Amino acid sequence: MDKTQQAGIYFPQILIPEKKVNKQKWSVIACDQFTSNEDFWIKTQRIVGGAPSTFHIIVPEAYIDMQDVPERIAHAKQTMRNYIEDGVLVCLPEGVILTERETPNGTRVGLVLAIDLEQYDTDFTKMPLIRASEETVSERIPIRVALRQDAVIECPHAVLLINDPADTVLGPVYEAKERLAKIYSTSLMQDGGHIEGWFVEDKDILEGLTDSLIALERKAKDNMLFAVGDGNHSLASAKQIWETKKASMDNEELETSPLRYALVEVVNLYDHGVNVYPIHRVLFNVDVPGALRSLVGILNKTGQEAHMMYTRGTKGNAKPGTQAIRFESKMSKGYIEIGKPRHELVIKTLTDALDKLCKEMPRAKVDYIHGDDEFRTLAQEHASLGFVMEPVAKENLFNMVIKYGVLPRKSFSLGAAMEKRYYYECRLLVDADNAGDEDQGGEQAEHEGIAGESEQRYDRPEEEQYVQPEYIEDDETKFVEQEDTSGSRARRGRREKKARRKRDKE
Repeated sequence: MDKTQQAGIYFPQILIPEKKVNKQKWSVIACDQFTSNEDFWIKTQRIVGGAPSTFHIIVPEAYIDMQDVPERIAHAKQTMRNYIEDGVLVCLPEGVILTERETPNGTRVGLVLAIDLEQYDTDFTKMPLIRASEETVSERIPIRVALRQDAVIECPHAVLLINDPADTVLGPVYEAKERLAKIYSTSLMQDGGHIEGWFVEDKDILEGLTDSLIALERKAKDNMLFAVGDGNHSLASAKQIWETKKASMDNEELETSPLRYALVEVVNLYDHGVNVYPIHRVLFNVDVPGALRSLVGILNKTGQEAHMMYTRGTKGNAKPGTQAIRFESKMSKGYIEIGKPRHELVIKTLTDALDKLCKEMPRAKVDYIHGDDEFRTLAQEHASLGFVMEPVAKENLFNMVIKYGVLPRKSFSLGAAMEKRYYYECRLLVDADNAGDEDQGGEQAEHEGIAGESEQRYDRPEEEQYVQPEYIEDDETKFVEQEDTSGSRARRGRREKKARRKRDKE
């Protein structure tokens, strides 16, 4: 086992949008945000129009219940192939990307690299190096699996945390920032802040990074080097596909298959820009008084001695040994006091009770809401009942995952809604020679954008390795909310060129 395998990582060839792509339109927020706010995604679509964008290669979960989800997935996969064929994406040499993200609530530093799915697991009893932190929402897995299945690229929003108070891993890389090539710098749409990226390919820096991860792993409790901060569903889906595909692979394929790895961003839990917030619950399509009575009844049937208290606010201080579940709706506020809770975590008590309630009330639907403002807006709607969750102290997060195995689904949020990761970098999930093959569902691709032309576009100086490429600028192009057909014109031009070459050969 080499050092990178020991650290559970891999230095991939990362894809980034080529210089002519409007970077503000390219980068959109993670698909699992604003799941009950379709207007947010409608505005995103207006901003993007027909321009090359990660919006066109994802499926926002706001649309998860719509009948056209299969068509959306098919469109996303075809668009991925188009972006490879049309040279929209540039392939960097092997390395990682150092990121610096400015948000309304702080600035955080990260490293984009690949992790080994062989060392990731949702089963904590196996003591995996890369640990799932939360249970998943079962209905959100199939859409992720379907989108990744036979896709030619991945474009991740997963964020992995390391427990590194002394900043031994990311700190040295960040200190070398001035010697690195800046490869992007752009503002992010819809109040997402600003992000910059520097390409890291220096062998000494990469070896130092690997060594520092191994040193951190040796001190890690329960063999947990990484905890998933965001993207539990995406990594669980990637793992599911890998476990299925590897069954038919030979030894060489098992080592080299792109499906064995997943692109992520690694962030230090103790970064000052890393904030941990609660994820609230909103129960839709219910008669609020009836739902509250049923919830109390469910808790009492399990001997937890629940009592409902209406108040002017949702504040309710639990007595020692008890728990308080705070709620609010359009007409009422209060809390449910639980005298004999069966679980130490309030969120586990509520999750189990809501699961049973939804079985009794088939029309009821639970959604998981990031951000207090978004929560209160939804909780005030007719036939909605909101439950206010308490924050998790970030310094306790790793110990909680170790103690409870995995936390209940949606236990915490790494940042508020607009602090969530925006899609930007991509990675091939197939060999470069097969990126556009017909068996992937598209026409045979012209591979200049991946194998040859891409490295020429990444303008690395021959003599001075660490000089910012001239074409990288702060992309401050203003948004134009209309359809941009430049991508379609580029595709037509390339296909006409291919057709002419084919005729010439004949």
